[in-house]
Amino acid sequence: MSDRKQARAMDLPDFPCPPSVGEIATHAGSWGWINPGSVSQDERGYLWVKRNAVPSPAARVPQELQALAAWTEGGIALYASRKGYQHINFLRGDVDESVWAPVASVMKEIPGYASFEQ
Repeated sequence: MSDRKQARAMDLPDFPCPPSVGEIATHAGSWGWINPGSVSQDERGYLWVKRNAVPSPAARVPQELQALAAWTEGGIALYASRKGYQHINFLRGDVDESVWAPVASVMKEIPGYASFEQ
């Protein structure tokens, strides 16, 4: 690592995406679209997202197949469309919280700040 100063993408005004989904929980106002394969449920039905998934401010696949992870005061919130439900994986046994971040709440609609119509 050098001593040079270098800006991060999060330094850009209104850039919403930290480098990983796991960092969304610690960056107020952050959010990003993720592939639905980054979402899983455990044996009790609780939702989890892969900590190392890379969020994007724009969709990488069709909107109905994306999931949205966003910061809330309670932790990570998740939006997934009904068509994306088929891509939610299943975790067996104990969940490794160094790999998976818990989803604190779900969003029933896409919030305005992440709308595809913008």
